[in-house]
Amino acid sequence: MTFNSSQYSGPMPFDCDYSYNSTLEILKYLGTIAYLVPGCVLHLFILRSILVTRREYFKNSSFFTIFGLDSVASIILIVFDVCFGRLFLYVSPLCPIVGPYFWMPSMIPKIYYYGLIHARFAKSVAQIIMVLNRMTCVLMPTSYTGATASLFQSIYILTALVFTVICTSITLYKLILLRARVKSAERSLCFSNMFISFTFLLVAATQLWYLVCIPCRTSDYLFTAQFLAFDTFTVGSAVILVLNNKPLRESIFQSSGDNDRVFRVSTNNSFTH
Repeated sequence: MTFNSSQYSGPMPFDCDYSYNSTLEILKYLGTIAYLVPGCVLHLFILRSILVTRREYFKNSSFFTIFGLDSVASIILIVFDVCFGRLFLYVSPLCPIVGPYFWMPSMIPKIYYYGLIHARFAKSVAQIIMVLNRMTCVLMPTSYTGATASLFQSIYILTALVFTVICTSITLYKLILLRARVKSAERSLCFSNMFISFTFLLVAATQLWYLVCIPCRTSDYLFTAQFLAFDTFTVGSAVILVLNNKPLRESIFQSSGDNDRVFRVSTNNSFTH
């Protein structure tokens, strides 16, 4: 009789691997959430500024509208990893406790897996649109008002990589040729996007490494590199944008009274045309 795993609905027990040092693995988890959680909070603050507290100011910038999509995807990735993926990957003492709950087919792993894949895909799409947005901005600075709002993963990441390299190169070239006034207005967002593009290149590099180096697929170094690359892409985008954009930074970290004063002044030197 042929066994078809896709039609099997009975229990699928598995054994826990106790060969890992539990203390070391828990420390890895704590080290991971030490930067993932602050990154998630930063993305939430960015969304609050873009959508709520300074909506009238940021709604005229298509870049921040697109970055809102990136922040939502980043928050989903971080919450899924902190509460499920990394938790059960590193905290090995939980295995004998929660393991039996996953012996039977469950929706929880499916929600985690499909949510993770779609959120990563959304970040890749947002990356493509953001570099197109910046390229369109510097190519047509006077008329610019908006822009285009496993193996499968490698395909769309490679597609995004091509767009990233081409559009970022054109953006940098045209930015050098722009007049000083326009250059000043767009410099911070363009450089933010270039730095974010660099973090995306790290993701693409690890995916290419996995795709072309078949013996490396079981390597712990590649496994770790993939996690770190995606973490840098997820958390780094928020950190880079806040560091390079003064109005957004002041909207998040200053008091409401100071914010009103700052935004009245900064509106005169807006990033929009």
